[in-house]
Amino acid sequence: MKRYLSKLLNLAGRIRFFRKQSYFCSEPWTGIFSVRTNQDVVFCPCYLQLKIGNLSESSMQDIWNSSKLVELRKSFSQGKLPEICSRQLCPVARGKES
Repeated sequence: MKRYLSKLLNLAGRIRFFRKQSYFCSEPWTGIFSVRTNQDVVFCPCYLQLKIGNLSESSMQDIWNSSKLVELRKSFSQGKLPEICSRQLCPVARGKES
């Protein structure tokens, strides 16, 4: 039994603890959006194409303060990758940029 415990302790010393990946994207704060011809406003024009509002229905200020953008900002400020971003090929989502 003592020998078995000794082996377990030796193995436990070899376990690597991986740091949790922290994500940050400045896009929700810098205001880089695209406006389509139908006046849809999309966030992250390079990767995500997430519709966050429409200028014929809402002001840019309302879109800027929309629940979608507030939630994205909250996730990134906590170092979390929003689920919608995790399905993209974005360098931030892949942990290649910050």
